[in-house]
Amino acid sequence: MTTSAHLDASPVSVLPGEEARIPLDVRNGGNVVEAYAFEVLGPAAPWTVVEPATLSLYPDTAGRVELVVRPPRDTTVAPGELPYGVRVSPQEQPQHATVPEGVLHVLPYADFTAELTPRLGQGRTGARFQVALDNRGNYPLSVALSGRDQGELLTFGLPAAATVVEPGRAAFVTLPVRPKRWLWRGVAVPHVFQVTAAPAAGPEGAPEVAPAQLDGSLLQRPIVSAGLLKFLLVLLVLLGVLAGLWFGLLRPVVRGAAKEAVKGPVAAAESKAADAQKAADEAKEAASAGSGGGKPGPSGTASPGPSPSATPGTGPAPLPGAALFSHRLTASAAANGTASATYEVPEGKVLRLTDLVLENPQGDTGTVTIAVGGKPLLAPALENFREQDFHWASAILAGPKQEITMTVSCRTVGRPPSGPAPTRCNAAALFSGTLE
Repeated sequence: MTTSAHLDASPVSVLPGEEARIPLDVRNGGNVVEAYAFEVLGPAAPWTVVEPATLSLYPDTAGRVELVVRPPRDTTVAPGELPYGVRVSPQEQPQHATVPEGVLHVLPYADFTAELTPRLGQGRTGARFQVALDNRGNYPLSVALSGRDQGELLTFGLPAAATVVEPGRAAFVTLPVRPKRWLWRGVAVPHVFQVTAAPAAGPEGAPEVAPAQLDGSLLQRPIVSAGLLKFLLVLLVLLGVLAGLWFGLLRPVVRGAAKEAVKGPVAAAESKAADAQKAADEAKEAASAGSGGGKPGPSGTASPGPSPSATPGTGPAPLPGAALFSHRLTASAAANGTASATYEVPEGKVLRLTDLVLENPQGDTGTVTIAVGGKPLLAPALENFREQDFHWASAILAGPKQEITMTVSCRTVGRPPSGPAPTRCNAAALFSGTLE
């Protein structure tokens, strides 16, 4: 006979942060004294141990050990059924190793908080508040918001649908609060209100989550304040005084000064006009008395006409054979690793680089180095940008067969706000110019 091991086939439930013990029965069906070692297999292995760690059995005897399961109270431990196995390895006859299997049922747990900021808002037509929803449980929460005040004097800009908050994440909801009626004048009026953040029921076995009651207040200020009324009255009085000064004193003085100022120039202009008219009359009489009439003068030449306008220029022409060019390089590297991507200029061509755009869509940390012909051009830190562009008035030249290289040195892989968490740094470079 060989070694046999048995686990209870029914799923064992455990709540993250607590402990469950699962018995494992082992029987030595051989004819020698056997020592057994145990290894937990599957996703539960990091937080499962076997007590005792080893077991010795005489021939044709049985013994029992316990699997101690302690899942951490962490948002990464998702609820649901989790299969696992235990490798039972005989030390004397390792070829008789066996792997009994079982199912672990991880229970859901909830840890939900909400906060309203600011607690006090003020304005003439309302104020904007923000509701922070924090889910520290291990399953998604669907949270619906509602608002009310005692006198039903306010309106709440609630979202049309419930807000889904993923485990280990926080969601922020903007909440405009406005009075139903404007306050034209008088003193400011406070309005006390309450916002309720109610999570929906979770998966089967999940505990009921109590809604969070958030208290806030809106101080409604009058449209026309006492200070504004005083300012308008003072402004009206000042405008009346200025109008009286203008029409009573300044306007007549300005008119008189203007008339005196233009008397001299008008007289001079009239005198010049009279002289010009006299000279024109004399020239007309002399032309009528002459015989040449409209013939050309002694030189026989006519006055030159205006030269045609020049055609507007089109600017400097591109170099012969130049063509617009753009290329994209991408590189992906694991944490604490490097990766490169290269573009080689074709034989007989020259690449003039004028523009460069660097992309870091995941928010990785590390460096990205751009080199031309093996010479580093720039090496910015990834954590300083998500997208960064460079433009050169004097182009950077890359000759035939030279390589343009992008090297990514990954220190920490970023985590985008949505989608699955990446496992590698990802960066890209788009460079453009002309290929001649």
